[in-house]
Amino acid sequence: MDFLREKLNENGIFSATLKLHPSLNFSGVVLDFETTDYDPATGEIVAAGFLFGNRALILVRTYLISREAFYGELKGVIEQLNKQYGTFYAYNAPFEGKWLRTHLGIKLYVEEIMEPSKGVVERLRTLKGRYKLPKLRELLHPRFFHYFGLKEWDIDSSDVGKLWEKHLEEKSTEPLKWIAWHNLLDLLSELELLTVWNPLIGLLKEKGTLLAELNDNRCNVCGREAPVEELALITYPERKTDGGFRFKERRVCTDCLKKLWERGKHGSL
Repeated sequence: MDFLREKLNENGIFSATLKLHPSLNFSGVVLDFETTDYDPATGEIVAAGFLFGNRALILVRTYLISREAFYGELKGVIEQLNKQYGTFYAYNAPFEGKWLRTHLGIKLYVEEIMEPSKGVVERLRTLKGRYKLPKLRELLHPRFFHYFGLKEWDIDSSDVGKLWEKHLEEKSTEPLKWIAWHNLLDLLSELELLTVWNPLIGLLKEKGTLLAELNDNRCNVCGREAPVEELALITYPERKTDGGFRFKERRVCTDCLKKLWERGKHGSL
């Protein structure tokens, strides 16, 4: 993790920065907050991430700075970036918007990164009556995270509050590093969605047959239809005749997954 520059600043803020490829010149700002609770009425902001130009910047509060002083620093950074870059983007923008207003006193319009796919999600819901809104990590291929070991550096957003409490108890920056890394992975994931995949989302809206195929929530083993949240996606290598292999995927219901697991313990899947 030493390629992420981390330091404890004089003002009591733990900062982490990452320089991206020099050719990248993102003209907006990707914004991501890490909070101790999902509800602004009961939680507080302990970290804020910004991706702009070819740089990612994460600011994490420490026990050395008060909440009011930390919020003041964040407000100054946001106002400066707003003057320089103008447009802010976020995944689930209403979440960031609430925290901006209630905790920082900033009224700032934040563009929704998932805006192009809202129509797809709504049509899928209409077709079947139920469809799970994806989490950020579900929109990136899991093999990327596992193959390069990024999963080992990530946490769940629900762990942020626990890590913050651990920092307050131990006065160590180690818990803050995990928060910063989680925030960085969020920023990079959001940038990928915004700049790479969003332009292709429009194709889904035009292809009704593809929408129907995506909404075919059936177990590929027993054929039983089930809600998408009750289906596991199994990725496995299939060996080719030339000696190489390619990855294939199967959607499997809970019952069949248990059977496959039992078979796997006593032989091959």
